[in-house]
Amino acid sequence: MRLSSHFLNSALPILMAGVAVDSGCTGLTANTGAGMTGSQFEPQYYDALHSRPDSNLAQPLKSPYYPLYRKVREFVRQQGVHAVLEVGCGSGVLAEMLIADGLTYDGFDFSPVAVENARSRSPEGRFFVADATRPSAYDRSYDSIVCCEVLEHIDGDLAAVQHWKSGACCVCSLPNFDYESHVRFFRSEDQIRQRYGGLLDISQIARVPSSASANLSWAAYWRRIRWARNEPTRLLGILGINRFEWFGGWFVFVGRRR
Repeated sequence: MRLSSHFLNSALPILMAGVAVDSGCTGLTANTGAGMTGSQFEPQYYDALHSRPDSNLAQPLKSPYYPLYRKVREFVRQQGVHAVLEVGCGSGVLAEMLIADGLTYDGFDFSPVAVENARSRSPEGRFFVADATRPSAYDRSYDSIVCCEVLEHIDGDLAAVQHWKSGACCVCSLPNFDYESHVRFFRSEDQIRQRYGGLLDISQIARVPSSASANLSWAAYWRRIRWARNEPTRLLGILGINRFEWFGGWFVFVGRRR
């Protein structure tokens, strides 16, 4: 269910100006604790997405998602877990990192194309097609849930979390920016606790800014700085100053299913 890096060329430039993408957002509402944007996309959208050539798969260290994956892996390591079930495995880049750490790994996605990509990338992992909102997706042995780039994309985010095993360690991510396939996004840690705190005992939330230079040559990076010289907010975001608010990023949180 993860998105390719093409959002850097569409959503994030708007975010650098401090404005959310206009896709019917109703703003921050008290009953959800999130910016609501629309309804979820169907699996065919993600099949098409995962069918496209993506340099992030060949060079994950240069991916705009690498800082996110690195923080997730760090939190998983800190929890001392052994068996991970990844909700929304995408094409398997994060799975590859978790498997390399010696964890027992199962992962699923509702995009069959993504699952095939993940199987090709990490044959030692166990990947399957499933819907995160169905209890059958969790008929596995696991002591931890990893859920990145998922909850913001589905209407039934709370229904999915309800199916997670009581007591399981959970490491999840949520964006602070809007995008065409986002059902919701979050602007603060309090909004995350408000929405998920009834189901998860959240112990830690970290902010992970996106990279302003992912997949860019040095020439392209300096060109981007030069173009932004008359836009102070955008320039500061590119230079890494207040990048989370102005350039987009993710909240990564750790908790346990109540």
